Amino acid sequence: MRFHSFMPSAMCVLGIALSSRAAYAEHSSGSFPELPQEQPAPIPVRLPPPPPRPTPPSAPAAETATPTAETAGVGSALAPSRPRPVDSNGDARAAKRRRQQWLLSLEAVTHAPIDMGVQLGLETPQGLRLFGGYGIVPGAYLDLLTGIAGSASGNSYAQALLQHAQYAGHTWRIQAGWRPFRSLGLYGDFGYSRLDAKGSLDLSASGIPLLEALGGGYVATTTLDMWLVELGYQGEIADRVVLGLALGCMGTFKSTTSISAVNGAPTNNAILNSAATQADAALEKYGIAPTLTLRLGFDLI
Repeated sequence: MRFHSFMPSAMCVLGIALSSRAAYAEHSSGSFPELPQEQPAPIPVRLPPPPPRPTPPSAPAAETATPTAETAGVGSALAPSRPRPVDSNGDARAAKRRRQQWLLSLEAVTHAPIDMGVQLGLETPQGLRLFGGYGIVPGAYLDLLTGIAGSASGNSYAQALLQHAQYAGHTWRIQAGWRPFRSLGLYGDFGYSRLDAKGSLDLSASGIPLLEALGGGYVATTTLDMWLVELGYQGEIADRVVLGLALGCMGTFKSTTSISAVNGAPTNNAILNSAATQADAALEKYGIAPTLTLRLGFDLI
């Protein structure tokens, strides 16, 4: 009775145990799968190298590149160029600096009592000066110079030729100098001037009986080579208008006078030839005159 009741219970326990073991074996196989078996490495097979590819000629590439370069050149030539910005302030400053350092002036000038005319002058940044000009000699100016020489000579023939003849002429001059301090404006010049004068003499009004007896008249042509020195002041207004004032002196170091007869006067007269010689000697010795220079001009730079 007991045996028959024990058998079904034992069978149930045995079935549960077998099913539990089968489930455990299945779980272990899923968690740890079998490693794949190692396959042997394949043996490499060497293939023959491919044949070399032919190189295409380079001429077509150059021909193809040339139109591109030409097209680029044409394109750049046809492309509108951008205007460069203009620095007006820089140009104005440069122009002002040039005007402050350089001077190129055209001036009206008088050197009383010698001439009056025009001159052109250049001045460098170092203060070196070079001027040249042309002037006319009014009769009143030249009468003063010849009158001084005639009075100082003491020779009656020279006095008659220098004081009674009516002269007029013109001058050429060149002078150089230095203006070391622009802020002060002081300058010093020296130079050379050539004066060509022509005078007419009516012998009947000479006051000398020997000349009055000759009758007629004479024309005297005189050339003076003169030296000059000046010490003056130069300034500018608005960097354009040039003003100058100077005191100086001019003197004759060579005089050449020739006389020709007019209105029936005798030619080759020894008295008149002597008068010309005496006049030249007087001008070379006493032909010195103080000068006052006045300048008004415009700076062209």
